Amino acid sequence: MLAVVPSATLHGLDGRLIRVEVDVAPGLPGFTVVGLADTALKEARERVRGAIRNAGFVFPPRRITINLAPADLRKAGASLDLAMALGILLGSEQVRVGRGTVAFIGELSLGGEVRPVPGILPMVAALARNRIRHVVVGAAGIEEACLVDGVEVFGVTDLAEAASVVRGRLARRTPVAMPRISIVAGEDAVIHPRPAIEPAESGGQVSAGNGVTIDRSVGPYIPDLAEVRGQLEARRALEIALTGGHGLLLIGPPGVGKTLLAGTIPGLLPPLDDAAALAVTIVASAAGEGPLSALRRTPPFRAPHHTLSYAAMVGGGPQLAPGEVTRADQGVLFLDELAEFDRDVLESLRQPLESGDVVIARAGRVIAFPARFQLIAAMNPCPCGFSGSLPEGRCRCSIPLVERYDRRVSGPLRDRIDLWVTMPRVAPDTLVSDREPESSATVGVRIATAREVALERSGGLNGRLRGRALRAECRLGGPARHRLVTLAETEGATGRGTERILRVARTIADLAGCPDVRVDHLDEAAWYRSRIERA
Repeated sequence: MLAVVPSATLHGLDGRLIRVEVDVAPGLPGFTVVGLADTALKEARERVRGAIRNAGFVFPPRRITINLAPADLRKAGASLDLAMALGILLGSEQVRVGRGTVAFIGELSLGGEVRPVPGILPMVAALARNRIRHVVVGAAGIEEACLVDGVEVFGVTDLAEAASVVRGRLARRTPVAMPRISIVAGEDAVIHPRPAIEPAESGGQVSAGNGVTIDRSVGPYIPDLAEVRGQLEARRALEIALTGGHGLLLIGPPGVGKTLLAGTIPGLLPPLDDAAALAVTIVASAAGEGPLSALRRTPPFRAPHHTLSYAAMVGGGPQLAPGEVTRADQGVLFLDELAEFDRDVLESLRQPLESGDVVIARAGRVIAFPARFQLIAAMNPCPCGFSGSLPEGRCRCSIPLVERYDRRVSGPLRDRIDLWVTMPRVAPDTLVSDREPESSATVGVRIATAREVALERSGGLNGRLRGRALRAECRLGGPARHRLVTLAETEGATGRGTERILRVARTIADLAGCPDVRVDHLDEAAWYRSRIERA
């Protein structure tokens, strides 16, 4: 007997509808899976066999053939286990249908338990786009599945409960507070956040005006900007960078506060809007960070170790998993000890920094991952770290050694970093001063307010303005236009470098509340770029 059970699998960050066709026929006992299944799916035969037996059913001693359609799409992961098992039970008539079309997503243990799998959110969204309105997932993943509107979700703990859903005997288990995301059905449909989505409740929120609220209570401990003593130039550069989404490089000897300053970033960024929160949540789901219970409103902050590989940075591996540049999408990628990263890893950042995505081709598949991140980096001035610091003579690095160390960050990558700041050692009297620096709450309000100005004006952050849009948003009077030409000639800036000066100046003007870019804004922006030429 033939049974067809809908399910889904991941293809990059997108869910794809898979129809599990199970033929249970007389003949020599056998179990074959066809349809471009990967190793994990071929191993599913043993998981399915054990789960059926240990859940109280009989594994039929017949010739079983499972086709995973469409056959031209490579399938990976264990999300089809549950559908394969239910198909066998339906095909052998141990379970009879008592409900309409039901899709099944889940991994099976040998004991018959249903486990959650990565990517539940995009997979359920794919089923909703294909007008499938009943979905069964592992009980641990029910809240994530219920983020999709218009889908009746059943959370089951084992194969026996899943069979009860097919029979129509298991009540719906959709949480009352869900769902949160509406799906438009159809071939070309996309996910649309509902206007009614509310930010997660939090006891640590700070109002930034204009309806913007900054959440400071989520995640692990986040240092406050008030803990960073001195370093006024670096603090200012960080404020500009986070306001406009500009790249920033902090250079200084050990102990001056580079890592501490970068650690304050999660507490300075405003929460994500609906579209960005949805994009971040889908990446988190596909990367296996779930099960998730709500949209992620906090911008990602990724800080990988300098020993990570090329594939870990851009993505890849057998399952074509997203890398750090994608997991930092809509947020910040912080690279501490920048010069210690492998050169190929650093060079891999050049294309996503410009295009906002990364394309991976492997095993006949081509996947485009989003990678619209903000690069914040820190490095020492030399291999020993003490070049230019006091007391003089502490650095023993030769000039050629320092130059080789500095060249580990290539010219093209340097040109893509908008702001460069040298952080000197802080004077002892500043460290013990009773004067309290500005807090993250105060600076965060300025950042959120200036961001709102840019978003209302152009629909995006200044760091993403290009070409005609940049010229339209950066109105220059005669003196400012003349000054920009002079700065570009003096600094020897490339065309890209000149545009970056203009983008940073636009952000400085927004922080100052100025509708037009002035000469002093251009001078400050060029000063941050001039460190590239001095390096």
